[in-house]
Amino acid sequence: MTSAKGREPLFTADFLGLCCIIFLAYCNHTVFYSLDVHLARLGIEPGWRGLLIGASSLSTIAAYLALSPSTTTANASRRACAGAVLLMACGSAYLAAADPWSILAVRLANGLGVYLLSASAMTLLVERIPPGRSAQAFGMYSIAMLLPYCVVPAVFDALFARAGTLAQGYMAMSLCLAPALVVAPIIGRRAGACRHAPPAPVGYRAMARGAARPPVAAVLGVCALYITVFSAVFFLAKAYFQTLGVPEVGAFFVVQMACIILVRLAASHRFDRIRKMWLIGFCFGLSGVSCVLAATASGLPQLLAAAAVMGLGMGAGSPAMNALMVAVSEPRMRGVNSNLATMAMQAGSFTGPLVGTAAVHAFGPAGFLWLGAAICAAGLALCLAAMRLDLDRGDPARD
Repeated sequence: MTSAKGREPLFTADFLGLCCIIFLAYCNHTVFYSLDVHLARLGIEPGWRGLLIGASSLSTIAAYLALSPSTTTANASRRACAGAVLLMACGSAYLAAADPWSILAVRLANGLGVYLLSASAMTLLVERIPPGRSAQAFGMYSIAMLLPYCVVPAVFDALFARAGTLAQGYMAMSLCLAPALVVAPIIGRRAGACRHAPPAPVGYRAMARGAARPPVAAVLGVCALYITVFSAVFFLAKAYFQTLGVPEVGAFFVVQMACIILVRLAASHRFDRIRKMWLIGFCFGLSGVSCVLAATASGLPQLLAAAAVMGLGMGAGSPAMNALMVAVSEPRMRGVNSNLATMAMQAGSFTGPLVGTAAVHAFGPAGFLWLGAAICAAGLALCLAAMRLDLDRGDPARD
């Protein structure tokens, strides 16, 4: 693929290689859609399950805070390889981990591996986006993140879930990360050949100051709310569907992810021309409607309609958030702030299962969906407030 005449190419070998790495990384995240069921089979008490599901994200958040200031294009490829090795080791560890404390240790190590691999890929990516094409780049990059959500649940249900061999499935999926050990060093060497001097680490104080700027803080807020809803639905839908007599969730996620991918393939080249806060507000609005549709469903047809509505909304969400973060950040802070946006999403991944399970215990099987609708309303309000306060003034498409 090539870009339009007179524009720098986007679909380079390095860009496609990074998409491959992030695809494999997210395959090893989405495979845990069945973790709640696996924990139940092991006899883990419900009070532990939300913590164990979210522990990986909690560890990732801590790693973002501790390691982001020192992650640069000079060391990103080495850290990516370390993350891939750690994730493969964790995948095998599920075969032996059978009690809450051992599973907690594996989940925490898994979270560190997720940071090392995904943050390193993001650091390398931000340096390779041509000017004026950030939303398109993140739209394409996010498709690599989303394809596993579409493919993995259906494939995993067919190959492992019914046979009762979930732990073997986790190990098999982790081994698919092996190509990252080849691709990441190649991209790292090319990045080194293009650098005139090693980039200086940003430092914790500069990272904290940058995150506290209102435009950056607003983007971090919408990122966290967005993924809180998404992760609650992703991790808790299977048990809810079973109460409706729908035994598998694969069809729901196939429809949802297909709609997201369709939107991004069809419209990603236009995202840079539309005010990003409008796109994010659109995402929250349709996602809230989807949660209500799913919460009031009595069978598969309405659930699939809810999946389509959520997919159409979320198709614009993540690319707009990442592009807006790049737009409102100072040039030297773009890599760090983009990783902070990912950290905020990890915070949502941790919070989603916790607040979702609490809502289920308080309000019944659909409680996490009603909570999701309320969170979407809060996200939409935050978008409207940010536009009123002109916090997205760095967005070139707002005028």
